[in-house]
Amino acid sequence: MRDVSDRRLKAVVFVVAFAGYTAAGYWLQVRQGFLLGDALSRTAAAQGVLFSREPHLAAIGFIFTPLTAMVQLPLVALASWWPDITARAFAGTVMSAAFMAGASVQILSMGNDRGLPRRYTLLITALFACHPMIVFYGSNGMSEAPFVFFLIWAVRRLTMWMVDDDVHHLIAAGAVAMGLAYLTRYDAAACVAAVGVLVGATTYLRAREGPRLKRALLDVVLVSGPGIAAVLGWAAASWLITGEALAQFSSQYGNAAILEQSGGGAANIVAGLGYSGVCLLLLAPTLVPLLGCAAVTGLRRPTRQMLLPPILIFGAALAFQTLTYATGGTFPFLRFYIVAVPFAACMALLVVPDGVLRTPTRRGRHAPDIPPPEAVPSYRAGLVAAVLFAVCLPVAGWGMSLPAYAPQEFALAAVLRPDPDDTSPRKEEQRRIAATFATERELAQYLDGLGLPPSSVITDTMYGFAVVVASRKPKTFVVPSDRDFVKLLNTPSASGIRYLLAVPNTGRGTADALNLRYPTLYDTGSDVATLELEIPNSGAYQPDYRLYRVNEPVPVPG
Repeated sequence: MRDVSDRRLKAVVFVVAFAGYTAAGYWLQVRQGFLLGDALSRTAAAQGVLFSREPHLAAIGFIFTPLTAMVQLPLVALASWWPDITARAFAGTVMSAAFMAGASVQILSMGNDRGLPRRYTLLITALFACHPMIVFYGSNGMSEAPFVFFLIWAVRRLTMWMVDDDVHHLIAAGAVAMGLAYLTRYDAAACVAAVGVLVGATTYLRAREGPRLKRALLDVVLVSGPGIAAVLGWAAASWLITGEALAQFSSQYGNAAILEQSGGGAANIVAGLGYSGVCLLLLAPTLVPLLGCAAVTGLRRPTRQMLLPPILIFGAALAFQTLTYATGGTFPFLRFYIVAVPFAACMALLVVPDGVLRTPTRRGRHAPDIPPPEAVPSYRAGLVAAVLFAVCLPVAGWGMSLPAYAPQEFALAAVLRPDPDDTSPRKEEQRRIAATFATERELAQYLDGLGLPPSSVITDTMYGFAVVVASRKPKTFVVPSDRDFVKLLNTPSASGIRYLLAVPNTGRGTADALNLRYPTLYDTGSDVATLELEIPNSGAYQPDYRLYRVNEPVPVPG
């Protein structure tokens, strides 16, 4: 009966959370047009797989890992019936809503696995699901939702493996969660390593007789092998198709190139560490007290080893992001520290004394002996933990309004609290960020209205992806993932190309393929095209486009 009741409760939590995140995403993206670039670009990649001039799976690209775009393919296939599925990245909304709802279910399941009071588990689950960053990234199509889901799933299963040695937990955590986590975000590589260390050391110490090292290595291969295979497999596929094994770090479109072009990244290591510390305090200001409470109460229990998986796995993700930013390898985005939220939620659950642990599918031979729980355990510490976790919500909401730490999230005020009479620079910047990609949608509509045949407009997807994904006729565009892109770019007039969509040859635009081939294209047309239309951009950090009509071929005399 307990299992049936738990399944029903999980289904209710998933449906409610999924409906809430989807509704929030529909209002935010479809109704208000508030889109984040990475979310839209992932939907554009999925569109390229199905509707480009040359539909093929490699069009998904190798800058981002592929899972978030691949999951969107079934919905993107319906874009011809409802264009906003791609133009406003609603396919991404559904993807992130499903994963974040699943993350809420995993938090609930963690409490159920330990036999905690249902009301307390539901309270922590509700606080997690309603955290402002969780709501925002559960509804906007970014990769944070699936990444959070896979990490919580791995933490939950490894937490139970620590006390029952059930091999099924290793299979779920390693063969599924960790492998898919890497196909969601590169950060997961640190978590794969942390999981291997945790499982290997635990198995070695448990096996007090026989081939201890052999058993430890076997468990490490089981739990970390799929993650390592994902790392190597994705790098091999990228190298075979593009010639670059780690395009995110070596490509002209990757993070390293963007940082160099835009002058981003931390000024120095100290400043980088300080920024990361503030981000952690903004998202989960009571994480350290929760860790302390969990340690004080948990170390007294026979199941104290349950504390290790969340500390090592979430800690590895946060440490990776902190060090990457401090050394100048990534951007100052608050969202990169979002795993601090499930970290705090897990600690709030681990503060409470164990109830009756869930019966394992197959109890392992090296499972430690766990005595039954107290007849009437005290849950007073749970009240303190719940209050501490609840404090995270208003603090995070305030932190999301700070442009110095939340340059993407702070613009939400433009749609949540619109004030047409406020003409301050801060409000104007918020409006521009909220209007990002509105110009690209208008440009796509203009080009669609010209009735152009396929292969008429050539553009690089560094910026142009937002135009292509908003078009109802994506086959009109020639993009870098097309195999004949270079040929058509070199001879546009002879190849039937009618327009070149140009961006300024500055900043990130210096890596634009059209600017690399025709360095003066934006300014003069490079003697291959004539300016037909200039499109000032209303969005923030987006270029002013120029549409050049390709010159007619010069007839050869005689």
